[in-house]
Amino acid sequence: MQEKRPTLDGLEQVLELIASDPRIQPNFSGWIRASLRSGGGKIRVLRYISDHARSDGAPPQILDVGAQFASLAVYAVKLGYHAAAVDYGPAAKTFQKVASDHGVDYKECDVGAEALPFPDNQFDFVTYTDVMEHHAFSPKRVLREIQRVLVPGGRVIVVTPNHASIYNRLKLLFGGSVNDDFDYFFDLCADERTYDGHHREYTRAELRAALGRTQFQVLECRVFEQDLIPLLHYLRRHRTRAEIFPESRDLFLCALGEIWALLHLPLDRWIWAVGEKTGDGKT
Repeated sequence: MQEKRPTLDGLEQVLELIASDPRIQPNFSGWIRASLRSGGGKIRVLRYISDHARSDGAPPQILDVGAQFASLAVYAVKLGYHAAAVDYGPAAKTFQKVASDHGVDYKECDVGAEALPFPDNQFDFVTYTDVMEHHAFSPKRVLREIQRVLVPGGRVIVVTPNHASIYNRLKLLFGGSVNDDFDYFFDLCADERTYDGHHREYTRAELRAALGRTQFQVLECRVFEQDLIPLLHYLRRHRTRAEIFPESRDLFLCALGEIWALLHLPLDRWIWAVGEKTGDGKT
């Protein structure tokens, strides 16, 4: 039976469906299942699309840029949407085969060098989440491409870390770094030609400017904390102290996020922004 509303249980089923596919390498399976801990972001995105879908009842056409293993797109198909996805890298061919079997139009695309492999004015929504901070280049070219493939009135949903979060400010105050872990970057990634971690994070003002300079009307631009419920849901499957203890930091930060929200302070770890394509969207 087709679901009508995105739920955490529904996302968990999709993650298990992908992780248990025999084509998925064992080292990826655990990573895919563990993504449930931050699954609230995908639920937030899919619920936004559900709440803002076309009034004529036609299934929304969505594109997920930087889809990885395509759980968002696969879940979107199960919700009755038409979903496409793009990503690039060593595992992309495997993810493409698995996602395609579940109805996703998954294409390989290096967004730093190539145009999105879709025609103009095709999608109602483009999701661009947890991606732009990984680019070793300006996201302007990607946002322009997103503009191109959106229908007039279509929307891009962007989620990216908040560089001005209270946690980053405290790290700097006490002499720490806001960059990725130094040992991981310097030693474990020493033989990689291109670093896959965060190259540049953004503030709300910068993200709003990025959308405005690529001819989007900014409908929303706010901060939020990682949802506590998905993390607790995930931890219920990890009963031992050794497995739960490493997650205690995120539990604490999620709880703090509830305080920032109540006080209406822009201190949380993530930025959520929505931009609408107006007119013909030409830049």
